[in-house]
Amino acid sequence: MANLKKLVELDYPNELVTEPVLSNVIKKFNISVNLRRASITKGFGYVQMQIEGEEQEVKKALAELTSKGIDVNPIEKDVLES
Repeated sequence: MANLKKLVELDYPNELVTEPVLSNVIKKFNISVNLRRASITKGFGYVQMQIEGEEQEVKKALAELTSKGIDVNPIEKDVLES
């Protein structure tokens, strides 16, 4: 199966900011992430990252994040590589 790399932004709802949601997803699925930018405050959080792994694992991981209430949005252009 093909390896997939994807750039995404995660927007966390208030109630998940203090939860280890991303850590749990990394452990549950065979994926790796490279954090590119993040901002976490008491009431808001967002993370821009590259996620990599087998295509099905990446898709399952992103679906899991969405099911937890996190908005997952693709990033079209990586500002660090432009």
